[in-house]
Amino acid sequence: MIITYFGDSLTLGVGDDKGIGWAGRVTAGVRETGVDATGYNLGVRKDTSVNIQHRWKPEAMLRRMPGTPFKLVFSFGVADVMNGVSSEESLAGAVATLSQAKAMGDVLLIGPTPVNDTAKREAITTLSRMQEGLAKRLEIPFVATVDAMHRSFVYGQALNDGDGVHPTGLGYADLADHILKSNAARAFFGLE
Repeated sequence: MIITYFGDSLTLGVGDDKGIGWAGRVTAGVRETGVDATGYNLGVRKDTSVNIQHRWKPEAMLRRMPGTPFKLVFSFGVADVMNGVSSEESLAGAVATLSQAKAMGDVLLIGPTPVNDTAKREAITTLSRMQEGLAKRLEIPFVATVDAMHRSFVYGQALNDGDGVHPTGLGYADLADHILKSNAARAFFGLE
């Protein structure tokens, strides 16, 4: 199985001293179940949904292998909010990206994570709800993270120890654990 992860600095794992973020930990978790998986972390700092819309396809094409299951995991939204991208623009980018990606392989959408700034966190929460509705319409599995990570003591402490947007490694580990325990991700990766 090949897994590609597209997103912003949170997908990339900025702030993680191990340099693997949640994506590397999810791939490791899938491998621990006996699934032969290769993960490609294609997160880019400050990448908004609009940026991802224009770069994901050629990067994904380079990583496909005939006869090998191909999984595309997307997670964006925090960079959109932090950089003033409107929710309408963000959703338009998401629709274009996710619709095209479905033709290439199996798609999973991971919702955006909370930040310490209250106003930004509320905007991220609203965007997450909109993404969840979009995923449902497109029949793409979705893992909501904003509420669970906001309630998580471990993630909250990791955000405080980080820069308020990017957690430390413990936060990324907590997020990866949340993703891997979700029914949507377990079905997506064939872990059931």
